Amino acid sequence: MLAYDELKGSEGRRVWYRPPRYDAARLFPGRPPRVRLRARSYLLQNISLSGIAAVSKDAGLAPPDVGEVLPLQIEQGGLTIFESAAKVCRSEQTVFGSKVALRLVDGFVDFDRLLNRNAQAQIATRTWSYSQATEKVAAEYRAFCADVLSLLRSHNAILIGNKQAAAGQLHHEFDMEGAYRACESQLLPEWRVLWRTGNDFARAAMAEREIREATKAMTELVLTPEMRLGAIWDRSYAKPMGYPGDFQIMNQVYDWERRGNTVYEMLMHRLGLDVAECIKTRMEVVQERIAETVFTENRERPARIMSLGCGPAREVELFLKGVCNTDGLADFTLIDQEEDALRYASEKTYPQLLRLAGRYSLQCLNMSFTDILRGTSGLNKLPPQDLIYSVGLLDYLTDRRATGLTHRLYDQLATGGLLIIGNMNETSLSNLWPMEFVTDWTLEYRDETQMLRWAEALEGERWTECERTGRVRLLFVKKPG
Repeated sequence: MLAYDELKGSEGRRVWYRPPRYDAARLFPGRPPRVRLRARSYLLQNISLSGIAAVSKDAGLAPPDVGEVLPLQIEQGGLTIFESAAKVCRSEQTVFGSKVALRLVDGFVDFDRLLNRNAQAQIATRTWSYSQATEKVAAEYRAFCADVLSLLRSHNAILIGNKQAAAGQLHHEFDMEGAYRACESQLLPEWRVLWRTGNDFARAAMAEREIREATKAMTELVLTPEMRLGAIWDRSYAKPMGYPGDFQIMNQVYDWERRGNTVYEMLMHRLGLDVAECIKTRMEVVQERIAETVFTENRERPARIMSLGCGPAREVELFLKGVCNTDGLADFTLIDQEEDALRYASEKTYPQLLRLAGRYSLQCLNMSFTDILRGTSGLNKLPPQDLIYSVGLLDYLTDRRATGLTHRLYDQLATGGLLIIGNMNETSLSNLWPMEFVTDWTLEYRDETQMLRWAEALEGERWTECERTGRVRLLFVKKPG
């Protein structure tokens, strides 16, 4: 036990106590409430005694102005469980939607009362909302969800039975390695058949908003909890950094490791990696183009290479690891709006930059994607680039904004430079159903004609290619010279 004179308070800025801020996904497991600001609907992101933060997936929704005082309601199932006036403290428009932080003006959050009212609202609306939702979901899709769940749980039942037999009857450890390999080889082909069927259902549901939302709600209720036993599904659905596709998800794909405490959890993660494999294969295409750019003959200066939405920039790290300390010259510019991603990329590439003794350099720019789209980021202050690539950002943009960004990046190219733009491909085994319906990860899926249209007013050669899985299409634009 400590004496009173041994008890320590906080130091520095932490001396100023602030009420704890709670993550909404953890505070309200299952289905976080919505936030309504006038006619606008947001998803509650976090909440404290005196304020909240909320996000909207609608990139076209203009956020409220800073300083504006608004009537605020927190709703569960259409029922109001909290209301107060709130002042806008921060407001931001991003490519992923709008974000807003508000301070409560004439109320405070009584968490016991809020949680009780949330539970009451869920119970009161459950029967009605479920019956209303299922009326809009195709009976064939409900049966399909049951088939997916049956397939997954049948494997788990076998695993549990054999583990119990090994421990109870034979008194030895369960062969997790053998069980994993046997299930993986059997489950993956069956999963891909269901995945393709899920895409067919998803496309049929996308045309009408009410049907789409009802179908997604049923998927998230029936299948998502099972899939979230896999690490990559769980992070993709939870979006702990406030937006989809953060650099930690990218790293899970690049590392391609088994994750989980049980064989079944490892298998669920493996199915998620199967869906996300195109993230790795598109990176490999870019890595090859980096090498081609750096080792182009008769270059009188270092190659200039820029990545927009770089994430962990593993393609740069891997390229540098494979370079001898007498080969090539290049200056890399990595741009991302997430500081943690840039920190990761810097730390991983720094040892290689030291090894290469000044032949390669790297700078990281923490820029808002929204400012880049608006042309207010100062991007044009960079020197002309020999290679520019952005392979994971335009999936979130409308065609108008994608065209504008394509043109802006093209203008940054040096004579003879190459621009590479990636986008999720419209194909029978696209990522539509597993990403949109299972993990609530919304992207734009496009074909060759749509992507070529972004560059039709630009000079030079332009073409598209798909990476090895066929699920990502890459647009190439070569500047004349």
